[in-house]
Amino acid sequence: MAASLTAIALTKLLTPLISEIYNGASGKVKDSLKKWAATAGLKKTGSALFRVEKVKTIWSPEKEVSLNSFYYPSKLLVASDEDFDDYIEIENKSIEGLPEGNLVIEGIVGQGKSIFMRHLAASAYNTSTPSVIPLFLELRTISTKRGLKDLIFLLMESLGITGTPDVFSYLASSKKLVLLLDGFDEIPSELVSDTILELDEIQTKHPELKIIISSRPRHHIQNVAGFQVLHLARLSTLDYDPFISKLIPSSVKRFEVVEALNDCSDGIKGVISTPLMLTLVVIVYQTEKEIPSTLSEFFEKLFGIVFTKHDKLKAGFNRQHHTQLSERKLRQLFDSFCFVLIQLGGGRSVESKLFEQAFDSSVAYFPECKCELEDFRNDIIKVACLMVEEGLDTTTFLHKSILEYHAAAFVKSQPDSRARNFYKSAFSTYDKWYAILEFLESIDTVRYSKYYMLECVSPLVDELSDLLHNKEEGAIVEYIEKHTPGISYLFDDKVVQEFGSDGARGPHFLNHLNETIIYAILDDLEDSEKEDLFKKTVNLSNKKVKEGGDHVLFHPYIKYFGLQKIKSALIQLEHEHSEYIREAREKLSEEASKENIFDDLLTTNASVYNIFD
Repeated sequence: MAASLTAIALTKLLTPLISEIYNGASGKVKDSLKKWAATAGLKKTGSALFRVEKVKTIWSPEKEVSLNSFYYPSKLLVASDEDFDDYIEIENKSIEGLPEGNLVIEGIVGQGKSIFMRHLAASAYNTSTPSVIPLFLELRTISTKRGLKDLIFLLMESLGITGTPDVFSYLASSKKLVLLLDGFDEIPSELVSDTILELDEIQTKHPELKIIISSRPRHHIQNVAGFQVLHLARLSTLDYDPFISKLIPSSVKRFEVVEALNDCSDGIKGVISTPLMLTLVVIVYQTEKEIPSTLSEFFEKLFGIVFTKHDKLKAGFNRQHHTQLSERKLRQLFDSFCFVLIQLGGGRSVESKLFEQAFDSSVAYFPECKCELEDFRNDIIKVACLMVEEGLDTTTFLHKSILEYHAAAFVKSQPDSRARNFYKSAFSTYDKWYAILEFLESIDTVRYSKYYMLECVSPLVDELSDLLHNKEEGAIVEYIEKHTPGISYLFDDKVVQEFGSDGARGPHFLNHLNETIIYAILDDLEDSEKEDLFKKTVNLSNKKVKEGGDHVLFHPYIKYFGLQKIKSALIQLEHEHSEYIREAREKLSEEASKENIFDDLLTTNASVYNIFD
């Protein structure tokens, strides 16, 4: 009843805004909006928007809860560096309190990007006089069958709005619509370029439309012209108490948890900087009454806790695993399952067929963990609540980091020979494994440094370092043509429509190299002070291209613009990755020192025993 009343109240709040939008329309667009402005359309909009702020969380995985019941307001950093004296507070502010223009909200894994985006959407109508309609869309739903614009039109239909280009164009130009696109990093890699082009077309055609996109760092969208990047601020120790007050009402229990957090090891304290990690640490502490000292120990404990956290509150009750497997074997199977899912191209949401494929492969790898598919599903979904059912054919991880961490844990558990093979393969298919590699950098540090950074990445960084040191422009051009062949751009009225290269996406460093070069050139081409050079470059390029439009090819660009912009970008790229290599060597050096100390201890012990011979 309460939810129904709230939805009704929201409908009433939105009625004046929707009436204003309808009355401002004309012709066919007004005819298309007639049903939306009617009572049934208003109710549909109110009910659909009301659901935006209803979510399942790792704290309450069994049922949906309102954002208002647990959300601790995030802060946004204006600068790219985390200067906590220079951020925008969004607490108690509406979406209209954000900076003007189109925005990218950037945050690392677990930083609450999706919740923040939902909060922004809800803030648009949680006011006495709503002035914009938020369109909240999860980008992970983009597929080969449905692109960005297709999904926008479907979303409009779900809100009771006729989903057509003309209606969208009117709403976008009315300044009464805001587009919130969540999870750019979850778009399938092969569809990223097409999505960027659709986005660029939308923002070019509709400059009055505000677009807000969330993403993890280094995911293409940050380089798109027209978007200002804002960074979600990490949590500090000052956030512990107010954040936890949303989870634990008791001040006495909350004080105990905060004290434990303040006293925990630096290794754990360093990662308690996101809402997800802080929530997980609280879950672990409530069960264990202590906070693990290392990240790997923390995740190890977490897996066991999610299977028993509800049962420990019930005296004498111990929930039976449906699989009849021990916790250790179930963990092995789940780790493998996550790894295989990613290998098969799966992501956070898994269709039944793919779920079964990953399960069968995992059981084949660990025959000692054999069990029935449905029993495994029940343990993961109903007992551990690590995944939830969505519809008849889809199961979704409660958070993408759960999938990624357990896939990384599977690699960590493998012997050196298999781990080395994985790192070599992951280097060549970086887009698939980048998030798993980030976890492995923490939990499998030595082998990550040795097999990935030094054996795979370092030779390519050394090649670039030598090239820049020699300063031969001809060699730089050859290097670019070797690693980023076929660079081309298509412009329409100086607005880029298509861009890219013939270089296949693959190795980690080469992906970064490819993007660095392409966006450095694009930045040069879009410089308003170099319009004459741009025209000359287009004229020369068009002589070599049969298709229509304003084309830019690599060699004509070099002829008129030179290499200065590219060289500056390459120097920055080389410096950044050389620092990564240096850190990897330091970690291996530390490990070698430990081995020497251990060998000395063995020798010392042998000498002691010899005394008594």
